[in-house]
Amino acid sequence: MGGLAQDNTAIHSNNGSEGTTPGQQASFREVSGTTEEAQTADPQALVENLLGPLDAEGVNTEAIASTSGWIQASGLTELLGPLTPLALSPFFGVTCLSGISLWGPEWANSSPMLGANGALRSETIFVTFLILTIISSVPRFTKVSKPFAQAVDRLEAYAVIIILLVVKITAAVETPGDEPVAMLKMGILSMSFDTFLAIAMITNILIINSVKFFFEFLAWLTPVPFLDALFELCNKTLCLGLMVIYAFSPTLATIINLLFFIAALIIFRWIYRRTLFYRTMILDPVLARLWPPHAKPQTPELVVFNRSELGNFPPKSRLRLQRCEDDSARWILQESRWWLPQREHVIEPDTDLDIRLGWIMHSIIFTEDNKKECLTFSRRYNEETLRTLADKLGITLTTDVVEHDDTERALEFG
Repeated sequence: MGGLAQDNTAIHSNNGSEGTTPGQQASFREVSGTTEEAQTADPQALVENLLGPLDAEGVNTEAIASTSGWIQASGLTELLGPLTPLALSPFFGVTCLSGISLWGPEWANSSPMLGANGALRSETIFVTFLILTIISSVPRFTKVSKPFAQAVDRLEAYAVIIILLVVKITAAVETPGDEPVAMLKMGILSMSFDTFLAIAMITNILIINSVKFFFEFLAWLTPVPFLDALFELCNKTLCLGLMVIYAFSPTLATIINLLFFIAALIIFRWIYRRTLFYRTMILDPVLARLWPPHAKPQTPELVVFNRSELGNFPPKSRLRLQRCEDDSARWILQESRWWLPQREHVIEPDTDLDIRLGWIMHSIIFTEDNKKECLTFSRRYNEETLRTLADKLGITLTTDVVEHDDTERALEFG
């Protein structure tokens, strides 16, 4: 029976072949050949047909990782877009983001930060930052209470930086991590794209916030009653407008942010020196009263600011005035810089330095190259301590009152 079954199967197969026409047989052979070729095709040949020729090592995984990283960077605008309003008003900016995420129109929820699963989509976060906005903004409306708000301004910026990093890390944790990490190579240094983006975010916020702080400080110094309130209202209005632009188009908001950042970066050095000057002159006496050790010099030196350009130092540079270590009758002005070599200016031995007391700040007057120079320093030390320090530095302390004409006053505070 088994043999008969096999013979019948063979007979049916032969009959099927014999029953086909020559055209059908040719078609059958083509289909069979195509199937066999598909089964025995080289995988690398198929990849080359799609991607082009490959090198000897096959697919370059590093290039694929880099390309995937830049493709992921298409979400760059979602993180860089809101940085300018957050730098202008940190707490109010987070309040706006949370409010748009909760109650904004549907077209405003395309961003991951504003979407249904966004970290800021919480009524608790909205209420919390609304309260912080009120607490930090109300003191800015009057000149009496504004120093308190200015004192916590940088802390506000740091807090928002931490919040942004937490939001970014949360989004990265919730996103599947099968994609390769994109790396950026800058000379001998290399870092992940996420690390580079975090550094860029921090730098962006701090620079724009520093420029805003300076103009806000100038508004406080200007003796116009309602100028501080007007400046704060304009600041909040600009922050809200930029947030609406970000909700409508993150790409447009990123372009605006880059323009703000470039403008702030151009004037940052000029503003930073003057901000440090004003902050030192105003806060040093306050800190000396609140913290007595600050009113006692640790080393025989004075922190001074040159009123006009002096040697390689631009106006309002923060310098340290010290006596030379070789006990010669001359002094050195040094500028401390973190990443660059120190610059210094030597005052010749035959120069006479005089300390003159002032109401807001003290001054050191001397003549160099037939030009009258003035170094200013804060009222950090009382007269007795300052006299002892002057003796160690070899500088004469006089009781002459510093008098300036209108041009010199402009230089003093410009």
